[in-house]
Amino acid sequence: MISVQNHRQLLNGNNFLIVMMIFFGATSCGAKKLGASKKTEVVEINKKTTKREFSSAAEKKRYEDSIARLAVPFDLEDGKKDKITNSKSNTSSDLPKVIKDANRIHNIAVILPFNLDQIPLGQYVDDSTKQLSIDSKNAVEFYLGCQMARDKFQSQSLETNVYFLDDKNDSLTYASLFTRKPFPNVDFVVGPIGYKNLKMAADLTKSNQIPMISPFANSMYIKDNSYYFNANASLITQYKYLMEQSKAKFPTKTLEVIYDGKDSLAESINILKEIVDKYYSYSNIKYTSLRPTDDVTKLMTTADTLSQRIILIYSSKDVYIKPVIAKLKPLKNDLQIFTSSCAKNAKALADVKFPHDIYTVYSYNADNINANVFNDKFEEKYLKKPTEIAFQAYDLMMHLFATLDKNQNLQDNSYNYSADFDNTQTKFQFKPVLSKNGNVDYYDNTFMYLYKYSGGSFSVVKL
Repeated sequence: MISVQNHRQLLNGNNFLIVMMIFFGATSCGAKKLGASKKTEVVEINKKTTKREFSSAAEKKRYEDSIARLAVPFDLEDGKKDKITNSKSNTSSDLPKVIKDANRIHNIAVILPFNLDQIPLGQYVDDSTKQLSIDSKNAVEFYLGCQMARDKFQSQSLETNVYFLDDKNDSLTYASLFTRKPFPNVDFVVGPIGYKNLKMAADLTKSNQIPMISPFANSMYIKDNSYYFNANASLITQYKYLMEQSKAKFPTKTLEVIYDGKDSLAESINILKEIVDKYYSYSNIKYTSLRPTDDVTKLMTTADTLSQRIILIYSSKDVYIKPVIAKLKPLKNDLQIFTSSCAKNAKALADVKFPHDIYTVYSYNADNINANVFNDKFEEKYLKKPTEIAFQAYDLMMHLFATLDKNQNLQDNSYNYSADFDNTQTKFQFKPVLSKNGNVDYYDNTFMYLYKYSGGSFSVVKL
């Protein structure tokens, strides 16, 4: 296949956002068939309708089909609006279930902070200096990734409505969405974008018995909520994976855990100790509480400078991990250092002459052909390069469509390979995180890559 070079200039910054506001105004109500003549997917964005004068019937029609319109599904085949969603899942009190009915319509609500009220139609284009918040930009990127999934996914039976709702990153607005259409007839909620409303969102979806996927933020503090799913593994699952790897690679070594016991905002070391007990005996574990300002070299130096040592830095803060790693450099031993995913994108984590090996975990890997194909198609369609958030949205929606198409539940993993065949950076293997009593606290995506730091950057370790 010969590709022709595209000479159109790429968009970035405000120029792209201006175009996207026009794009939203023109196409946000567009529907897409999922590979069959009878089945459709609807994409809507929710915003309160405002009064406006129109110069023509055509302009009025364009405005009615824009983001200002309320989220009401319609069918492409016959144009009939309010095609009944009738899709509320029958759920048990323990686990979220998907009704195995090929004839029903599935509804997905994607709730993100678009902040549409800050972008008046017809004014934003004239004001090119207007700056969108980071959250709003990320919401737009997520929307574009979802649209790419909509264009890609093929099915002969799946019929799905996807609603994009604006929570403005505000807790009251978020809660109010559950009192309006398309609720209560929603099968899945995707969102929010960060930690601010995460606990409230988890509680709301649980009380409404709707499975919720948190696409970015992950929490290990959600309790007794089998409707909550982390798309990115929580710290508990990350360290389980790290200990599995360290134990497999160095089965006879003592694990030396470094943590900040004096940071009141740090994760409790007791959380890690519960995990460690599964992989290491009491004699094969050593805990050392260190502050970033401590003389780490002095506290960690041993008489035996020839033996290989296994170090686990327990933290979700790169402002703690980076200085500790730097202070471990002078140690004479061969150190094998393991730490959480926050180290993956830390700038200048260690210098190029750092003598020890550093490992971390991360759910994403862009070094594959699917990512390249997605990048090219995204650039061709939107005249800009996709951000990682667009990749994440695409992968997540592709998995969700495949789950519905196969009449599965999110926690079922029997079709993982085929379900995520077209994914670009990650896959999804949701497994429960259990309480001490054996109850499900939440579900984590346990799919991760092991990365090794070398020459100033991380690369995937082939296991």
